[in-house]
Amino acid sequence: MNFYKITGLLLAIMSGLIYTLERGVSLISSSLIKAGFFSGRMTGEVPEVEASGFFSNLFVPLFFFTGLALIIYSIKKK
Repeated sequence: MNFYKITGLLLAIMSGLIYTLERGVSLISSSLIKAGFFSGRMTGEVPEVEASGFFSNLFVPLFFFTGLALIIYSIKKK
């Protein structure tokens, strides 16, 4: 395989891994806040559980689009 294709594939995989981990941690931490509310330690409005978006971390779209560009470059280079 080509160097650019391998590098692009690794960057795309890393962006997916970072996004998945960040989303999971965000959901867990938000759920802990919501669980604290329901256990009676907080008053007021029920907090909303929010997951992080694709563009909330700078490295996720940067790695994804750079990897995609490298894969396209390696295909067109042939």
